[in-house]
Amino acid sequence: MTAQPSELGIKQELSLGEVISKTFEVYRRDFVKYFILFAVVEVIIGIVTALAQHAFVLPTLSTSSTSQQVSSSFSAFFGALIPLVASIFLVTVVFFPIAQRSAIKLASKRIEKGQAELGLSIRFAARKLIWIWILTIVVGILVFLGFIALIVPGIILAIMFALAFPVLLIENKGIGGSMGRSRQLVGHRWLKTFATYLVLGIIVAIAAVIVSVISAPFGIASPVVSGILSALYQPLFPILLCVYYYSNLARISPHPEFQMPGMPTTAGVQAGMKYCPNCGTQLPLSATFCTNCGTRVV
Repeated sequence: MTAQPSELGIKQELSLGEVISKTFEVYRRDFVKYFILFAVVEVIIGIVTALAQHAFVLPTLSTSSTSQQVSSSFSAFFGALIPLVASIFLVTVVFFPIAQRSAIKLASKRIEKGQAELGLSIRFAARKLIWIWILTIVVGILVFLGFIALIVPGIILAIMFALAFPVLLIENKGIGGSMGRSRQLVGHRWLKTFATYLVLGIIVAIAAVIVSVISAPFGIASPVVSGILSALYQPLFPILLCVYYYSNLARISPHPEFQMPGMPTTAGVQAGMKYCPNCGTQLPLSATFCTNCGTRVV
């Protein structure tokens, strides 16, 4: 059982320019879905940020403040800072990873099947949230330690595990398997991987500066305005991860016909069984929904 390739299917390794071009092409095809996804998440984060800043006002001191006033202000400062940071952190760490990984799933479906469902992608990412957190923590610690060591090891580790999240979501591998697979996919393409992310990083950084300038005059509402405008460029990085994943997948395991990652061949299908078109899980013929990812199966 193989998936028919869409017109956006990636059957061979792409050059750096082609990766960037394909990223924008995939983004353009589902622009409204990506914008809604990130705009809603960014507005939620922006509203919480604005409310937290209004509720937990950090005290200020004048140059004429006495030592006693300075001392007492420290407790007030941290008393406001801790709940302010905690509230913003909690809402960000829940909603932003779901948006990022939903975008990867959306792009994957567009590349594989030529169609993408926003609701299904969000539900899938939400079910994977715990694994996303664990992978983020593990990779983050390794990269952080690498940067502390000599900086260069941190860059190498960041490149090595750059495709761990697409592997986790598309191939449905575990934490260790996703990291190992990422290392295999970017092997012999270290400089290209770094250059690809650097180019998109520059594009996103320029867009972020423009958004910051536009939203600054809105005062307390600036986080919300900034969030909505940020939704225009936030999807680019997860889409790039997905496109670059398929580019490297085509390089290391080229097929005459596009086959979904982790999907068994027709020869491997057992009598009386079928496979989930989303994650490849083996299911009985009577199954209506996949027991692993919840996708409706025909």
